[in-house]
Amino acid sequence: MKAFLFPGQGAQRLGMGGEAFAAFPDLVRQAGDVLGFDVARLCRDGPPERLSQTQFTQPALYVVNSLRYLRHVEETGDRADFLLGHSVAEYVALFASGVVDFATGLRLVARRGSLMAEARGGGMAAVLGLEAETIADLLRREDLADIHPANFNTPRQIVVSGRREAIVAAESLFLAAGATHYLPLPVSGAFHTPFMAEAQHRFADFIADVPLAPQRVPVISNVTARPHVDADLRARMVEQITRPVRWSESLRYLLARGVGFVDTVEIGPEGPPVVRPMFKRTELEAGPLGAAELARPVAPVGGAPHALPTETDANAAVAEPAEAAPPPMGSPDTTENGESVPDAAGYTAGRGRISVESLGSRAFCEAFGLRYPYASGAMYQAIASTDIVVRMARAGLLGIFGAAGLPTETVRAAITRIRAAIPDRASFGVNFIAHVNRPYLEDEMTDMLIAEGVRVVEASAFMEVTAALVRYRAKGLRREAGKVRADNRIIAKVSRPDVAAQFLAPAPAALVDRLLQAGAIDAGEAELLRRVPMADAICVESDSGGHTDQGMPFALIPPILKLRDTAEARFGDFGRLFVGAAGGIGTPEAAAAVLVLGADFIVTGSINQCTVEAGTSDAVKDLLQGIDVYDTAYAPSGEMFELGSKVQVLKKGVFFPARADRLVGLYRQHESLETIEPKLRAQIEERYFRRSFEAVFADVAKTYPATEIARAERLPKHRMALVFKRYFKDTTNWALAGDLEHKVDFQVHCGPAQGAFNQWVAGTPQESWRERHVDSIALMLLEQTADLLNRRFDAMAR
Repeated sequence: MKAFLFPGQGAQRLGMGGEAFAAFPDLVRQAGDVLGFDVARLCRDGPPERLSQTQFTQPALYVVNSLRYLRHVEETGDRADFLLGHSVAEYVALFASGVVDFATGLRLVARRGSLMAEARGGGMAAVLGLEAETIADLLRREDLADIHPANFNTPRQIVVSGRREAIVAAESLFLAAGATHYLPLPVSGAFHTPFMAEAQHRFADFIADVPLAPQRVPVISNVTARPHVDADLRARMVEQITRPVRWSESLRYLLARGVGFVDTVEIGPEGPPVVRPMFKRTELEAGPLGAAELARPVAPVGGAPHALPTETDANAAVAEPAEAAPPPMGSPDTTENGESVPDAAGYTAGRGRISVESLGSRAFCEAFGLRYPYASGAMYQAIASTDIVVRMARAGLLGIFGAAGLPTETVRAAITRIRAAIPDRASFGVNFIAHVNRPYLEDEMTDMLIAEGVRVVEASAFMEVTAALVRYRAKGLRREAGKVRADNRIIAKVSRPDVAAQFLAPAPAALVDRLLQAGAIDAGEAELLRRVPMADAICVESDSGGHTDQGMPFALIPPILKLRDTAEARFGDFGRLFVGAAGGIGTPEAAAAVLVLGADFIVTGSINQCTVEAGTSDAVKDLLQGIDVYDTAYAPSGEMFELGSKVQVLKKGVFFPARADRLVGLYRQHESLETIEPKLRAQIEERYFRRSFEAVFADVAKTYPATEIARAERLPKHRMALVFKRYFKDTTNWALAGDLEHKVDFQVHCGPAQGAFNQWVAGTPQESWRERHVDSIALMLLEQTADLLNRRFDAMAR
């Protein structure tokens, strides 16, 4: 048994249909005659804004899907036993079945699209993680009469539709009921609900005299989730405008008829599949319809226009259903009318041996209160913004706020904002960066973290454990049921096994004794510190953006895993310890590689900087969106200028790496600013700083302690270092602010993972950073990683 599946609105993309248009010029001309515009040109050249408007999207998709169906049959000779189209794509299925000819189907779709585009005052939202029965109970309990289920895409991904104000106001209710996501869609109408009654009546008048032929191949009705009855075809096509799309039940019907995932063919615009992943998700979560469900009578024509399905998808599940996730790569999470918001979590190829839920360590997820073993790293100066952390927390992922470089009170305010925006028990973290030369800043951070009750920190740039970090660890240590528990959890980001070993050992005895004598910890805390490692998890940082030792995960992860195993045996009454991987992860291939190495979780960094939520400028995001894997370079670090430390930064379109190297070279060659050759000095002042060295030092003197400035006055070389370091500070600030006058001097910490990610999403909606959201990226990366692993293991097993 074989089924052809046709994706609906949301699957459109610029450039779709190119080869199919060329293969059927006569039908393209027919389409132009019907529509009054060149549909091939619209699909090829856009503009995208027009292609995304319902009155243009629907006929364009009908034409592309229909032509690609004809081309598929012509090239393969395939024949389907069932046809199924998602909402507007049901008309493609009817064309493929011979119910309408190409032009007639297009006229119907064009009319349908124009009527739907006229709708105003409505809204839609994709609800992920709740089953149909739960949503029905919620709508009844809260008396949400202006909201109706519109699309049952999978057992746990349902689109609701209704009055716009009601849709917006209901978000908190759905999230409180357990939804993992509530994603309002940019629509003007309450599609597939009784609010579309006027459009339905007008469409009924339009279709009344349109000839319809008997089906040659059964078409599954969106309205009934059963094959169309020829005598009822016209009525069902009219009903579809106000009735929910029962896609999940339709797929379960196919499963019951013997159609498996491998027996389905998705025929639609070029690019990643849109509706086929829903088949796998439905198969995993609910399985085929049972005998009693198959025997259920089909509702009479015109009955219960917005009723929920009488069957409950989850009741037929053969295993505990996993949490749903946002749409996969290549499928926008917001569509024009909510018709296609495909679910990806857990979708796997082959036989589903690996799902999103089986990636990494479930113990890590339980320890940190997460759904998935994935974190977004702490990009400094709030590039890892509160918006990133909130979006991650709401998705059951771990977001780390980028506190480095910010005043303590700014970090405190950010924590307050995060807590106000996330569920009570949702996890989040804060970056705790080492300050080798200013340990008092570490003490300030520890005081604030303890006062605010922050339970997870990412300790970064530490070459050794410090007193402030030990004090943070000590607070909240306790005995419980024969075990030692830690309220304050530390994820140590390291790039050397010797540093990892320090965090997998107890706090240094000398530091514990000193803190005890100073009264910073009590005797009980001191005793427990000797029974626990300093960190709960080690994040192995390989070649990445910003500060990095340019390590390779294949060399770093195995020895650190061995250290972890030894530490777990040593601290038997503490519990599991974890090893994660960061650096270079921007594609499923990279994520799969570190997970196969044994990583319990993954951390992404650079790719989150080029998202809607990132706390940097649009100008930086525009630059990052266009880079490839070779468009980064190593440049001197401003924080450790004198030591020659390196950071990885963007090089495409900017002069910063070259100019930073130039300043370091001058510092090494000269003992003072005055010894620099006058012409070169003038060039540096004019091009780099756009002011004199004296003016720069005057500004520096306002921000450094008086003792530091006095030292600079005595030591000309130190004065030169402070002046040159100001360039590094300015270049960061110019980038964060998007100061286009200084665009060529932007300092943007970034690794090659960004370029790899850009290549991965090329040709999809996520090609634009304005369509990139940190949680959607995370979940599509996990989903595609699971799919990749299945395919790789399948290939190796042959």
